Amino acid sequence: MSEYFKHLFTPIELGPIRLRNRIYVTPHATMFASDARDNLPGETLAYYCAERAKGGAALIGGHPMILTGRWPLRATDPRIVVGYRKLASMVHEQGGRCFIELASGGTNVGNDRGVSPFPWPSHPIHALPFTSRELSEEEIEAQVEAYGVAAKLVRESGLDGVDLHGTHGALISEFLSPVMNHRKDRWGGSLENRMRFLEEVIRRIREYVGEEIAVGMRLMGDERFDGGHRPEDAAQVARRLDGRIDWITADQGYSPQQEDWQAVPMYVESGYNLRITTPLKSVLKRTKVGVVGKYVDPTFAESLLASGQADIVAMTRALIADPELPNKAMQGRLSEIRPCIGVLQDCWGRMIRGLPISCTVNPIVSREKDWGVGTLHPAAARKKILVIGGGPAGLEFARVAAERGHKVVVYEKTRKPGGQAPIAAMLPGRENISAIVRWLVDQVRSLGVEVKYGMEVTEDEAVVQFLFEEEKPSAVVIATGSSPIRTGFQPYTMNEVDGWEEPVVCTDQDIWEGRVQAGERVIIADSLSFIEAPGLAEHLGRRGKNVEVVTPLAYTGLETNLYNHWDHLLPRLFSARVKVTPFTWVRRVRGKTVTLYNLYHDSVRQEEVDNLVLITGRRQEDSLYGVFRGMVPEVHLIGDARIGGARIGNALYDAAKLGREI
Repeated sequence: MSEYFKHLFTPIELGPIRLRNRIYVTPHATMFASDARDNLPGETLAYYCAERAKGGAALIGGHPMILTGRWPLRATDPRIVVGYRKLASMVHEQGGRCFIELASGGTNVGNDRGVSPFPWPSHPIHALPFTSRELSEEEIEAQVEAYGVAAKLVRESGLDGVDLHGTHGALISEFLSPVMNHRKDRWGGSLENRMRFLEEVIRRIREYVGEEIAVGMRLMGDERFDGGHRPEDAAQVARRLDGRIDWITADQGYSPQQEDWQAVPMYVESGYNLRITTPLKSVLKRTKVGVVGKYVDPTFAESLLASGQADIVAMTRALIADPELPNKAMQGRLSEIRPCIGVLQDCWGRMIRGLPISCTVNPIVSREKDWGVGTLHPAAARKKILVIGGGPAGLEFARVAAERGHKVVVYEKTRKPGGQAPIAAMLPGRENISAIVRWLVDQVRSLGVEVKYGMEVTEDEAVVQFLFEEEKPSAVVIATGSSPIRTGFQPYTMNEVDGWEEPVVCTDQDIWEGRVQAGERVIIADSLSFIEAPGLAEHLGRRGKNVEVVTPLAYTGLETNLYNHWDHLLPRLFSARVKVTPFTWVRRVRGKTVTLYNLYHDSVRQEEVDNLVLITGRRQEDSLYGVFRGMVPEVHLIGDARIGGARIGNALYDAAKLGREI
């Protein structure tokens, strides 16, 4: 055990089970629970959970099981036993324990009935708007009974416990909520009445399984509504449950209104839920307290345990990024931990669209059976490989290929690694993106990969000849990235911007790299609707510039709403006094005069600007691929050089796949 983590790696009892340490992977929707599209747990989920247990986590929360509502995995279906028995066996074999979350879906996940009638808007989880109907006494009893039946199936599966979902708008949280629960019967009104459903559920579970498995819950700590369930209310609930369940975690946010607080992006500091769990810890004497809230650093987790603020620490996103985090921390290998950068693009962002999760920095996620720890085998024939481009794709390929025994050299034209990642990390609040570049650089250095900076490879015949004489490669990998589209061409008008050659016109990359100094009046024309425009707009707005973002879409940064950004990003944008004009594009530029028009109306206006920044996409820099084809046995194209404008996660997957195959 590392001397620095004596609390983190101290065992603990949760009811009838013993955990080897205090690291917990909370239940989370992976969307690959079913391999056969039958909503039954399959081997993808089993390998995913076992990988985290193999990496040293003590407790793995499997994919949530729903009792009612539109969601995969029915908790009361006896057929789940076979799949979960395999999952439990695989996790136990690695020394871990595994719980399953039980959730009776509230109206927020498309149920047509709930604690009280409520109108719900359209949402990715439930496509159509509807108004729910109040549950009857008989329906409430059916819900309670379903929890008992589900707990019995969990026990029969060999799993170690159940985690009751009592937050994010699940039915338990609806009953607890002062703003959701408008009932006039014994299930509503006072806190005692609002708790009745939860207490009946716990009682029924105990009737079915006794003390044979552990029982805990995720409690709503803050609904973030005026008059809603608050931390002081959560503390009262916890006090009444003390000793009746084995552990409690608490967090905040109500789906779909505050999903941005269910899993927060990089703009929010670790530990943001401590204001909720601290009151719980003060009132609980027998029930253990777990903390959730973007814990990605084992040192921070250790401090929470050492100070008595928690008994177990959820490090879910950290173990998605690096399942081996516990083992690496225990062995003192902190610099080897692959960092979570908090963009939420490939975990939450895929889940909310009904897609299997992945991870921006860890392409192994969902591929653990074939790509997991211990599956990277030495190359059958070791090669000398030249990689052109030291961005994320080039570095990740170099890392994987070098681990397999290939001799790899990387040529990077600039004086620093990372490609576009250093620019992405310059956007306000997104500094942590640079962490994955630092990790990749450290990894390739430790593997003996030589990275030559300031070495631009061009199509010049003399340069190419020098490379072959100097490196003598048997394979070349082109990872030269992409460059901004300067003409303003985009798919909404299928035309370039008339006058894009004018001196006032530039790209966001020109500003970030210092080739253009922004003046006082800046218009950003954004057709991508990702983070580039709002990030640059905030940056310039905070420096006193008069900034307007125009977009042909309904708003700027629309894609980021899928990644839980808006509750954090938009306040930053508004506080920087940025103006956003939707459904608008650039008709022409003449000198410093920009003519704007509404795509759905005949309104036209002219603005005098110092800069017009065009953000309309990126184009592959792939010319070297044609140059090297036929000159060596293998030439490969990866990352942005293959798919211009793709995300970091796409580039790393591309690179990791080729690294395993070459």
